[in-house]
Amino acid sequence: MQRRAVAISVVLFLVVGAGAYAFIGISEAPSVSLPGEAHTAGDTFSVQDRTYAVESVDGSGDGSGELVWTNESARYTETLGNDTTISPLDLRWDGQHARWSTTLEDGSTIPYENGTYRVTVNTSADSPMAMLSNVANASENTTVAVEDTLTYRQNETTVTAIDDDGVTLVWGESYRVTVPNVTEPDSATFVQEFDVSNRLARDSAVYNETVSVDGVRSVVFRADNGTLALSDYLPEPDTATLEEGQEVWYQGNDATIGNVTGDSVPLVWSAERTNPVRLSGASNVTLNDQQYFVYFPDESSVKILPSEDAFQSYQQQQSEIDYYHERMNGLWGVAILSFLAAVALLAMAYLPKKG
Repeated sequence: MQRRAVAISVVLFLVVGAGAYAFIGISEAPSVSLPGEAHTAGDTFSVQDRTYAVESVDGSGDGSGELVWTNESARYTETLGNDTTISPLDLRWDGQHARWSTTLEDGSTIPYENGTYRVTVNTSADSPMAMLSNVANASENTTVAVEDTLTYRQNETTVTAIDDDGVTLVWGESYRVTVPNVTEPDSATFVQEFDVSNRLARDSAVYNETVSVDGVRSVVFRADNGTLALSDYLPEPDTATLEEGQEVWYQGNDATIGNVTGDSVPLVWSAERTNPVRLSGASNVTLNDQQYFVYFPDESSVKILPSEDAFQSYQQQQSEIDYYHERMNGLWGVAILSFLAAVALLAMAYLPKKG
C-alpha cells in the first residue's frame, strides 16, 4: 500500500515536471523589435540639413559604433606667442623673402648624396610618392613622400607637394615674433633669424665656425684668414609687420591675423572639420541638437530612432523579456524540483525495513 502511494506521487511529480519542461520547450522567447531603417557601415542619413556617415558598427555585447559629420566652415585658431619663432614652412605672407622653394621635375636629374640621381614621380598611388635613383647604380635609390625632409644643395628642405609637375621642396629660416610693448597692440613684427651654421657651411669662402675678435663674433675667410664681424657678413634680415585683419597663409589655410595682445598673435581661419559621434547601445545620442535612441538589432547594423517613442517601446519590450525569463526560471525550478522529488520518493520507498 505504501509503495502504491509512492508510485502515484512519483507519477504526479513526473507529470508536473514533464509538463513544465515541455512548456519551456515550446515557448518562444520575445525579442526587441523596433520599427525603423537599419544602417550599416558606409551608409549615410540626414538629420535636418546635416548629413551623417556611419563610420563603424559593432553590435556585439551592448553595441557600439561611430558616426561622423563634416562641418564645411569650422573655425580654427592658432596662437603664436610673443618672442617665439615660427617656420616659413608654416607661415608666409606676401613679400616674404626668407622662404625658398624649387620643383624637381619628373624625369630630371639632380645632384644628391655625392652622385647624380633621377627623379621619378608616381601619382597613381593613394599617397603620391617620388623615387630618387642613382643614375650610375639604379639599385641605390631613395623614396620620398609629402612632409619628408630632403637635403638638397646643402639645404634641409621639406617636401610640400608631389604631383605631375614634380616634387616641390621648400626651405627657409625662422622668424621671431615680436609684439610691440604698448597698451593695445594691433600688429606684430616678424624678423628673420639667420641659421649661421648652415650659411657658413654653404659658403666655401669662409670657415664653418665663427671666432671672437675683441669680443665681437666674426667669420674667418679661408684665403687670407681675414676676419669680418658676423653682423657685417650677414645680410639685412627680412622683416615684416603684420596688422590685425591682414591675410596670411598658415599650414595650407588662408588665415587672418586676429586680435593681437601683448602675449600672443592669433591666426583665425575656416576649413572643413570632421566631427565624430560615439554610439552606445540602448542609449540616447544628440544629433544636430535632437535626441535619438540607438539600438543595435544585430552585429552589423544600427537603428537610430526618434528618442521618446523608441525608448519607451524598448523599455516595455525589455520588461516583457525580463518577465519571460522570470517565468522560465520558475518553470525550470518546478521541473527540477519535481524530478528530484520523484527520485527521492522512489529511493525512500525501497529502503530496507527494520526487523
